[in-house]
This record gives sequence, C-alpha cells and structure tokens, in this order.
Amino acid sequence: MSFCFIRTYENHNCLQIEFKYTKNHIEIDLLSIRDLKESLETTFKRIALNLRKRFENLSIDETDINLLDKENQIVSLETKNIDAWKESYTFRIKDQEFKVVLNLPSVKKLNLTKVLIAGMPAFVKCEFEGDDLTQKIIEQKSIFKWYLSNTVYEPVDLIEQESNKKPKNLSINMETITWSLIDQGVSKQMIYLNESCENRLIKVECYPKDGQREGIAVETVSVSPVLKQIDKDKLPMTQRHMQTKNLLDSNSIRVVTYNVLANCYSDTSLAKTDLYPYCPLEYLDFKYRKILLINEIKNYNADIIFLQECETEFLEGDLRIAMPDYTSKSKVKGERTKEGEAILFRSDRFKFIESFDIGLSQELQINPIFSRLWENISKDPEKKKFIADRGTILQVAQIESLENPGHHLLLANTHLFFHPEADFIRLLQSIVAIKYIEELKLKIQRKNPDIKKLGVLFAGDFNSDPPSQAFQYIFSKQIPISLMKNEDKDFISECDGHLAHSLDLGVYADFPFTNCIGTFEGILDYVFFENDFFELTKVVPLPSIEKVKENTALPSVYVPSDHLALVFEFLIK
Repeated sequence: MSFCFIRTYENHNCLQIEFKYTKNHIEIDLLSIRDLKESLETTFKRIALNLRKRFENLSIDETDINLLDKENQIVSLETKNIDAWKESYTFRIKDQEFKVVLNLPSVKKLNLTKVLIAGMPAFVKCEFEGDDLTQKIIEQKSIFKWYLSNTVYEPVDLIEQESNKKPKNLSINMETITWSLIDQGVSKQMIYLNESCENRLIKVECYPKDGQREGIAVETVSVSPVLKQIDKDKLPMTQRHMQTKNLLDSNSIRVVTYNVLANCYSDTSLAKTDLYPYCPLEYLDFKYRKILLINEIKNYNADIIFLQECETEFLEGDLRIAMPDYTSKSKVKGERTKEGEAILFRSDRFKFIESFDIGLSQELQINPIFSRLWENISKDPEKKKFIADRGTILQVAQIESLENPGHHLLLANTHLFFHPEADFIRLLQSIVAIKYIEELKLKIQRKNPDIKKLGVLFAGDFNSDPPSQAFQYIFSKQIPISLMKNEDKDFISECDGHLAHSLDLGVYADFPFTNCIGTFEGILDYVFFENDFFELTKVVPLPSIEKVKENTALPSVYVPSDHLALVFEFLIK
C-alpha cells in the first residue's frame, strides 16, 4: 500500500495532503493545501479536479474518492478536515489505496557549515516541520550520519569559499562520489573534523524520528572540500584550553565573558577599511570567525558564559547546536539592532528561574530612584535626547544551583556605550545598572525568604578602563565626583548621596589589554563578583602581547574577535 502524508498547520488553519497517484505506469506527485474547517466533500472535489488536470482522459469526480476509518467504515463527506484525517486511516481513489500518515517527522531544512576547517567543529543546522515542541522532540530523537568522501580534491582557497561561489578549480560529479561513514549518533549535529578530512567533502544524512516513527532521510553535502588544519600552536586559545580541560566540582564555577564582535558590525565598509584594515577580509568574514569562536568558547568548559554583541542567529543557530548542554538566554538591543547580550549556563548545574532585562535609558526615566537625576538631565534638551536615544541594555537572569538547592545567582550582563568621549554617559549607565541590580536583589530576597544565598555576578564590555568614572563607581560604591568634568557635575547635584550603592564587588583587571585594534588597546571587559559569595581562585592568563600582535592586532586569522575572552574560576562561599 502507498502512503498519503497529512501535515497540519494549525497556526495557519490549513493542512497539506500529499500522495503519489499512478495511471498507465505514470506516477505523479499530488499536493493539495486545504482549509482545516473545509468539508471532505469540498476537499475531494478539489483533489478530483487536480487529478483531471494532471492526467488526460481521466474520468474521476469526488464520488470516486473516500476516506475509511480503522474499521473500514467510510468517513462522512460532511466531516471537516480537522476531524477527518487520522493516523492509519485509508485514503482511497478508485482502486488505489493510501495509508494515512499524520505529521510524519520531516526535515524542512538541512544546511552544513559553509566553512569547514580540519581540527575545528563542523555542524549542521536542521529545521523540522511542526510546532516548537514537535521540532525539539524530533531534533532530540533524530539520527545524524556523517560521511567523508573517498576522493581527495585540490585544495580550495578560503577567499573562494567566502565569495559564496563554487570554487573555479572544483569540478565534481556528485553521482560518482563514494563515501565512508566517519561518525553517527542520535542528535549528533556536530563533530570535530580531524586532519584526514583535509581536501575532502563532507556529507550529512538526517533520519528524522519522533520516538515511534521515522520519516524520510534528507542529506546535504559541503559545497567545498575541508580546509587545511590551522596550526594549533599559532592559536592563542590553545594554551588557554590546556587550563580548562576539566569541568569544575560543585563548589566552584568557571566564568567567561566575551565580546564576540557581531557580524552586523564586522561586515561593514567602516570595519573593513577603517577599524580593521589589517585583517584580511576572508578572516573578518563571520562564516570563518564563528568556527573559531565556537571552538574557543566550547573548550573553556565554562559553567557560566556572558556574551556581548551576540546575534540571535549565532546563538540559536550555531552555539545552541555546538553546546547542547547549556541553557541560553538572550536580549537584543532593539528592533533596529541585530545584536545584544546572551547568558549561557550549564543545564546540569543550574536551572533558570526568571529574567529581569531592562533598557538602561528607559529605566533612568521611569524609576523613582533616578527622578532627581533625570530632572537635572532634562534641563539640557540636547543631553536629554542623546541619553534617551541610547539603546544600551542590561540583561539579568536569576538561576538556582541544582547541586545546592536554595543557592541562587543573579547574573547581569551589559555592553556600555562605546564612544571614547562618553565617560559620563557610561557613568550614568553604570549607576542605573548597579542600582537596579541592588534593588532587584532585595526584592527577590523579600519575595522568596527560602532563598539561602543570592550572589551577584556582573559582567560585560564596559568600554571603560579602570581609572574611568564607570569603573570607579562600580568598584568604590560612590560617584567619583573628582573624576568628572565640571559641566557634568551639575547633573548629579543633590542626588549623588542616594545614588551610592551597597554591593561589595571585587574585580580582577591586571591585564595589559582586553581589546586591541590598530588604533587602540585597553582594558574594557570585566567580571565583577560579590565578595561575600565568591572567592576568585584562578585567572586563566591572556595570550602574550607578542602573540596577539603577531598579526598586527585583533581580529586576525587566529583570533576571531577584537576582544579577548576573560576566563575566571571562583570558589562559591
């Protein structure tokens, strides 16, 4: 018996009917989209009409079409589509019968990483038919098989790959390729390519499953052979990974903060000609950089990760596949901005409780704590508008330890305004962020007296060096009036006292720099930690200045961002 595949799309109030009809040894695929509330009689009339159009001289109308239930009884023609089509029913057209299969696991899209590099992770993005829950179930149950071509091809230049065109020197007849299975597994959407993969093609097959049924397998083949392995001795993160091989025990956490340089910024004429003119375009391209980013971030084996300039596509489409053991939360800066902040944490160590994300400019305007401050700023219409228009956000996530129930963490993540002359703006943003975190912590504790501990980690790209106003405010708890320009002091007149904060935060900032481009180098990134809850036990050293500057500055062929990742280990008190 043949099959009739039914797929429902309740969000669109329709269903899809697909089957193969044969006449005189000619087989034709028939596909029809019908309204869920439409009667079988109307649906059958349309199917009969389509069949007459496809087959000349076919005598057929709706009376030749039936749907039979499991007891072989004809389903009433008045029955609506939403109620009529059931698993294992029989769809009959004259003497041809089709077993009804409802919402069979099905692959909608299957795409391999465009840039494949030996020694680096390769992963396949897969989109399944169905709602979010159905897709998640199928993704977790499906089998992925990875193959390597037996033929070795001529090396391909990365520049050719980045051009989005088939390499000129690559002429491949797909039908003649033979393949060797190199890996397989349930939900295995990522593997590491070893040196033997160089100059060979990669093929991935996906067998969609939902636990009980298996759908039709779909395959995808790399557009170009795997690139030559990067010399790992030249990768600055190699030595750092030597210190993060193992996961930490329940009394400690490893924390990473990293500005990953969003594609929406690196893929601009400003970035290519002014900001990073020293970086060859093929290494500035995000299709290359994201492979290095994933390899680097994944191998820190962190418990908690703070990312800035993280685009949703990178987080959901790439990191989620490469790092399935993590729960991720993100917050983009606004409708006009593709990037924002993201927090990832190990799902086997922590559970997500709640998010408390805010826009810092909006919070400054509506929170009564800042009413006098905003009143002072509003006296200067130009300054008021400039501050109000900033899209800087504060991402905050509350998580609970699974190993020590009742022990909670408040994770805060931000990326302050970038302009070199905007130290006062960053001070304002820091004030809003810290006071919000301080107030939020108290609210959570009052609302949940069963919480035993609630420790704060505040990380991000602060665009501020240690002597700056923002850094000094966070660290010293007081507004650093002595560091402020005279024209800015008026804005905090009579309100600086109640804008002091009580969070006792420690920080490690003994680095030569965390950001290094051709025209600037400095310390801009930090992880502030509450001293009462965390003890800093280890700082994973940054690459040497000489190592970073081997290729002028960042990013480069070996470092995928203009910032360096900071990696710390803390003892939880």
